[in-house]
Amino acid sequence: MINIQAAWAAFAPCEDRFVVKGYREGIPFLDAIDEFANIKGITAVPTFALKGDELTAFKKKLDNNGFITGTVCPDTYLIAEQKLGTFTSRDPELRRKYIELTKEAMDCCAELGGYNILMWMAHDGYDYAFEDDYTIKWNWMMDAFAEVAEYNPDIDIVIEYKTKEPRTHQHINTVGTAVAMCEKINKPNLGVVVDLGHSLFAGENPAEAVELAHLYGRMFDVHLNDNYRSWDDDLLLGSVHFWETLEFFYALERVSYEGMFVIDIWPSRINGVQALEESVERIYWFKELANKLMENKDFAEARAQGETMVIQKMLRELIS
Repeated sequence: MINIQAAWAAFAPCEDRFVVKGYREGIPFLDAIDEFANIKGITAVPTFALKGDELTAFKKKLDNNGFITGTVCPDTYLIAEQKLGTFTSRDPELRRKYIELTKEAMDCCAELGGYNILMWMAHDGYDYAFEDDYTIKWNWMMDAFAEVAEYNPDIDIVIEYKTKEPRTHQHINTVGTAVAMCEKINKPNLGVVVDLGHSLFAGENPAEAVELAHLYGRMFDVHLNDNYRSWDDDLLLGSVHFWETLEFFYALERVSYEGMFVIDIWPSRINGVQALEESVERIYWFKELANKLMENKDFAEARAQGETMVIQKMLRELIS
């Protein structure tokens, strides 16, 4: 069995900037945990940092449904005060606030036995040329990450890179940028999440992103979705880029990835339960196909020799 983390968006209103109240009636997060229990294959549930009664209630829900805690997220993207950055805010008090909030999330993760801390620095970026002093902002960013990584070396911190949105440019924008930052900071519990959709969106080959992050020992996590490369659509896994998705799973097998498989979709106009169920099935399907390729010595030899048409024929036969 593999660990698969649910996407709360399946039960969220799924609002956007036009339909601001969402496309359906959402249900509270704790109630959604009971719904996740009806979906075969889900083993882990993510959460924002919790305290007190909320933490107790969350733990009870997990225990009742046999789940483990997945990712714990400090809120770095949901409120307006973050609009000019968190770790890179020009306001030193705001930078300090989000460093301390991240430490609190790490305490919550330790209390829950969570999988890791997810850092998506959504507002740490810029919109216009000449708007930022890149060197100063990067130094602030790296100082903050170094501090939180040192706070509890037993808690993994994973950085989620993204080219843009909500800013027109995010400072941590590609796998290379994320890996370079981790290497510069040089803390063993600091790594990268390769979000399949974000990698496509950044113009990357997701399989190559996996192997590059692994090459530097920073391949900590994966998020699973799809898009048309022009925007972060968060569509169903493998619904657009089938072959790139298969190669992505093949790369995960090559690097012996044993971490969580995080479903990260935004099913605003489709049935969320069905989307989660199909996502789970597709994870196992792509893993099965990837394993068949791994076991095929002729396929490995064709790749080693760069026999493109032999490879293409074998891929067609794989799904025939």
